[in-house]
Amino acid sequence: MRVYDKEFKEEALKLSDEGGPSAASTQLGIPSTTLYTWRSQRKQHGSLAFVGSGHQRIDPKTAEWRALEKKSRN
Repeated sequence: MRVYDKEFKEEALKLSDEGGPSAASTQLGIPSTTLYTWRSQRKQHGSLAFVGSGHQRIDPKTAEWRALEKKSRN
């Protein structure tokens, strides 16, 4: 299984948005189902869609709250 970085996924989705998933998958040499999965993830999670393997998807407000909580413990 190939692993794609966030930048590649975002550029692939731009290409997919402009010319459609089938054309983008042919041009990039990746399965169209992969692009459909990435589109779904982007739709569901927005800018937090591609955080990377092993990383939690945390919205900015939660991250800020956690940082303040951690700071208050010290």
